[in-house]
Order: sequence, then C-alpha cells, then structure tokens
Amino acid sequence: MNGYELFEAFNRGGVRILRDFFELSPYDVASDGHRLSTARKYARLAKVFFGACDSPRVRRESVALAEQRGLSIEHLEMVDRHAKKLKARGAAWRLRAELIALEGSYEEVDAHGKKRVTEEGGDKPKQKGVRVGRAIDGLRTISITDTQRRITDLEKTIDDAIIDEDQPRSETLLEPFWDLVEGNGTGLIKPEYRTVIALGLEQSAEVFSGEGDDVNVGASDGTTVTGAEIVNAAMEGALGDKLYVGLFHPTAGPVNLYEARFASDKQRTLAMAENLVCPWPDCNVPADRCQVHHIDAHKNGGHTKPSNLTMLCKYHNGVNDDGPRKKRGPGKPKRPKRGKPKRGRMHRHRGKVRLRTPGGKLLGNTHDLSSMGAMDLI
Repeated sequence: MNGYELFEAFNRGGVRILRDFFELSPYDVASDGHRLSTARKYARLAKVFFGACDSPRVRRESVALAEQRGLSIEHLEMVDRHAKKLKARGAAWRLRAELIALEGSYEEVDAHGKKRVTEEGGDKPKQKGVRVGRAIDGLRTISITDTQRRITDLEKTIDDAIIDEDQPRSETLLEPFWDLVEGNGTGLIKPEYRTVIALGLEQSAEVFSGEGDDVNVGASDGTTVTGAEIVNAAMEGALGDKLYVGLFHPTAGPVNLYEARFASDKQRTLAMAENLVCPWPDCNVPADRCQVHHIDAHKNGGHTKPSNLTMLCKYHNGVNDDGPRKKRGPGKPKRPKRGKPKRGRMHRHRGKVRLRTPGGKLLGNTHDLSSMGAMDLI
C-alpha cells in the first residue's frame, strides 16, 4: 500500500475512527504522541455522532449512511460545523442527515450547508464594532468591522501610501495606517471609481432609469455596489466624465483586436470587468490589486488581446505555469511546448477563465464576486 492509498484508507474511515475515539480518553491518545488539541477535537466530534442526542433514530441512520459512503472525518466535521448552528430541537440532526446524504464534492456540500443554515436563520450577522485583543509577546491586535465601503475606502487610502511593494502587505500597510490615525496623513481619499463595475444590460437600464435601488452588482475592489450608489457616484462626478462600455462574447470572452506587448488601459478595464477578483480558485484578491496576465504566455507567442488576458494577483501570476518554449529545430519556427504544469495554468474554457490543474481538471474561483463579472451577466 503506497502513501496515497494509506491517505485514502484514512479518509474513507471517518466513522470507524470516531467510533474508537468515543471509547478513548484524549489524554491516552495524546500519550501516544498525538497533539492533545487534536485528540480533544476528535473526541468532541465522536460525542456528537455516538453520544446522547435528541434524534436517536435520525442519528443512527445518518451514521450508518456516512459509514457506507466512506465519508472522511474532515467531511463529518464540516457537516457538524453547519448543523450545530441550528438550536431548535431536532433541527441540527435533520441538517446533518441532509448533508450526509447529499451527493457532491466537499466544497459543494459545504456551500449547500451554508445556504441551509442561512435559510433556517442559524447564522448570526456580523456586528459593527472595534475589538481589541489582549497582549501577547508585547504585541496587541485591533480589528474593525464596518460596512464594506468604509473599510474599502480606508484600505485604498493606506494602499496609496505604500512605497515598498516587495514587503508583505500587512507590514507595508501598518505605518500608513498609523499616519492616518495620528493625523499625519491627508485624511481619507475621496473614492474615484477607477474601480470597474460589472453591469449587465438589463441591470444598467434599471440603474440609470432610477429604478435600480435593489440592484446589487460586483466591483473590482472586492465589494458590491447598489444601483443607488452608482447613480449617486455618477451625479457627484466620481465616475469621471466618460463611461466605458465593454463588449463580451458568450464563448470567446472580451472582444477587441489590439496586439501591443503591454495591455492598454482599455484592455485592462475589460479584463477587470470580466474577473472582479483573481480567478485562481480560493483567491480573494480584488482585481484592483491584480496584474494583467497573458493566458497563453507572451513568450510562447500569446497575443495581447482581450480574449487572451485576465487578472491574476501577484502571487498566482508568479506561480502560474506558462510552459517552456520548444527548442527551435532546423528550419522550424519556435513554438510553445505544452508541458505538464507544476501548479496549473490559467485557461479560457467556453468563454470563462479557469485554472487547469496538473491533473487536467478545470476549476473556477468560488468567491461571491466571481459569479458577478461581465461573462456571468451575458
């Protein structure tokens, strides 16, 4: 049995492992060299699936099905994380049963769980406020929760003062933040919508006729904007003296014909409108802070035209595998060699930008704004 087969056996044995953990003391497990915190976590989860509960029949049937399907501990932990948010009698086990029976990937079940908890009113909305943590090793942490617009305007202000972009972002933002707090800066920058807003034709008709108060659209700074905010920004001149319209084809993507080495402002704007956040799976960097990326690498002959451009954050632009050039043979032009990617490479599939993994799977980003870009409005 090789390493991956061992990993698969562990993953398929979630229920059996928890059944044993229910009989064990976390301290005994820790004495065998395991972390006590991990042993306690599994013991708590085992108590959920094998201890006393308010729905024994539902629990019994769900555990049997989970064992039959070979669900992992990680999967069962995710199911429980959603279910325990429901406090009504029997509601938690009904949701556990629903999620255990649901066919789909971990991510798909996770997304369905979040949706169901919201529908059942189990998720508490975040509260605005400032929270200050206790001192640890001479340092303290402060966190601020407020509307996305106020926090984003603050972020843009301190972003504007960054000098060294090679430093970690959290470090470079610290001194500009304190300059602003201590009054050494110029105050908050009035936001100008250089940020791209992706708006469908039907939505734009509602917004600019004054009937789009309930329209919610995505922006490339990582936020959403209401129709009323767009109209107010236009009236205040924050959208500039010109409005640009991008043309997108349902399968080809952004439409344009420029062939320059570097993307023009118009091409960058089209790329931002298509992908409001970095399209690499699980990335949440807004397009405003991304770099223009050639899907087919320029070094391999890729053209600088909208259908071959997308936005990638600095990190994923660096790790994307462009593929090596093919060595020139006698009398043959240089052409790109499509080798197996190490981390994966971006690919346009049916009009939309996806990551092609080393194993050949096509994955999109599941960030909320990824489904609000221009190609999703066609």
